[in-house]
Amino acid sequence: MSEAQRLNAVIQAHAPAAGALMSGLGRRMWFPNGVPAQAREARNCPINATIGQVTDGSGGAVPLPVMAEAVPHLPPESVFLYAPQGGVRQLKSAWRDQMMSRAPTRAGLPVVTCGLTHGLSMVADLFVDVDTEVLLPAPCWGNYRHLFGVRREALLRPYKVVGDHGFQVDSLRATLASCSGPALLVLNLPSNPVGYSPTLAEADAIVDVIANSPVPLVVLCDDAYHGMIWEDGLLPHSLFHRLSHLDPARVMAIKVDGATKELFFFGGRVGFVTVGVEGEAADALQAKLLGLARSSVSTVSTASQHLVLQALQSPDTESQRLALLDNLRSRYRRFKQGLDRAGLRYLPFNSAFFTLIKVSRPPHDVRRAMLADGVGVVAVPDAGAVRVSYASVADDQIDGLVDALARHAR
Repeated sequence: MSEAQRLNAVIQAHAPAAGALMSGLGRRMWFPNGVPAQAREARNCPINATIGQVTDGSGGAVPLPVMAEAVPHLPPESVFLYAPQGGVRQLKSAWRDQMMSRAPTRAGLPVVTCGLTHGLSMVADLFVDVDTEVLLPAPCWGNYRHLFGVRREALLRPYKVVGDHGFQVDSLRATLASCSGPALLVLNLPSNPVGYSPTLAEADAIVDVIANSPVPLVVLCDDAYHGMIWEDGLLPHSLFHRLSHLDPARVMAIKVDGATKELFFFGGRVGFVTVGVEGEAADALQAKLLGLARSSVSTVSTASQHLVLQALQSPDTESQRLALLDNLRSRYRRFKQGLDRAGLRYLPFNSAFFTLIKVSRPPHDVRRAMLADGVGVVAVPDAGAVRVSYASVADDQIDGLVDALARHAR
């Protein structure tokens, strides 16, 4: 039996929903016993001649001084040497500990990715083939169509995210009922581009629909904007926590998140993929993900990982993060009040960075007109709207943004 076959057998035995939906690439994937695996085994040897990187012979880095001077607060080994495959162990443990502190969860150790998009792409590679049905929120982040539709040639099934009265649970239920076999469901909450988070009652209804799905599901929780909610009574944490406790024969939850938004480290490109099972199934799925990472970007920036780890370990990080969230909440309130005063139409929004402003003419025409007026927005033709990121606008610029929308978006 090959290593890939062994991993497949473990997944089928302990996480049947994941086994049912495994793509051809996913079934073929394993983490090879090549240089990284062998170097890991030799890490405690007095002489380690495995990895092709320059050291001082004792595992210490030998950087160019001009580069070392640019990062004076990190040890050279935290910047100039390769990170382990799958990420720095301390970072993975710290991220998992943070996640587990929010709510009871079944979860393996995360795999570190080169940003969230890389994490989403690995999940697509693992579970999506040409004939796989993928349920996408509508409207959705445009890159989903590229990841699942273009790269993996999936059958895309849209479900409506939000209407005038909140999350469209009935649309999700109907789309699931239309599936002919095992499917992958993408949940992006808070959402991009809508900027909506479900209420607690809506969250209960979503979990109920998933638990009673007529087909086995892998549920991909894209939690890029985790925790960025601006109103009371909304879902405070990812549905991943609750979904991880559902029957693994029917539902497999996978969480993709990262430091990009949660720690406002946009250029760091540090993301995480966490599988919602424990034990042997988690180990096998992680090995598959390691193989996918090894065969694409290999390892993630060592310096970025250690900066995230440093932030997670600092007692000052949470107060600084909350202060920035308060600033964003202030922008949200000023922007929403301005839209209401101006009588502009928008889809319900209560979280993340965005809202969709409904327009009466082609969205790209509105976008170009606003661009000529010195205001940049994003056209979303599928929604008949323009997407506005108020998080990118200073508080004292928001009134001018609303004025421009009032001139061009009616």
